[in-house]
Amino acid sequence: MKKYQSHGMGLNSVGLDQILDNDVERVHVDPGCEHPLTYLYEPYYLQHQEITIIHPEVEGYKNIYDYYYQKVGCAPFRAYRSCTDKWKKRPLESYYKDPAIIYLGIAYDERHRVKLYERGGFTYEYPLVDEKITRKGCIELIEDAGLKLPPKSGCYFCPFQSKQSWIKLCKDHPEHYQKAIELEELSPNIDLYPKGLRWLHGRIDENLEQTTLVDEDWECQFCMS
Repeated sequence: MKKYQSHGMGLNSVGLDQILDNDVERVHVDPGCEHPLTYLYEPYYLQHQEITIIHPEVEGYKNIYDYYYQKVGCAPFRAYRSCTDKWKKRPLESYYKDPAIIYLGIAYDERHRVKLYERGGFTYEYPLVDEKITRKGCIELIEDAGLKLPPKSGCYFCPFQSKQSWIKLCKDHPEHYQKAIELEELSPNIDLYPKGLRWLHGRIDENLEQTTLVDEDWECQFCMS
């Protein structure tokens, strides 16, 4: 039976890599708008691990930003996770050949996210949960392998990221922050961040180096990890 890992290029996925066998095909879906740091980490990590990378096309659009900006005309809505469904799950399940086992990188301290076990010809397994490996444990596995730790994963305009992550995006990648503002402003009733990104930007201390940043793990909890 074919075995796949749904690979998000984040901490859980890279940690899971270290305990999976080589007969598992790692598959990552790139919606074209991952966080800039992920695109810096990816070529480094591909020197150490073979990963199949899928670049989906959804309704004629090759990246998720253009899809929402030009076709949908609004920002992703937190309550209706079409971004995950159309740009992650469907491309993955179209690529998989059933019957197959799919390994998902959900850490033990996130085990409440474990809900899916079988669908169609696919069986879903959660090795990190089974082995009681937490996100801290993933860090240890990666460091023990002599690898650099991956950055937080997710689209740079993901509405599920924390305030601290938005501030870091504004500080380190202002052009991406501005694009997120432009996307959000297409949607008068949808905010990527409560009260809006322009509102947040106006309240960030001008000396961003003095802003307290909490190193939160904001990996999109609704994307495949």
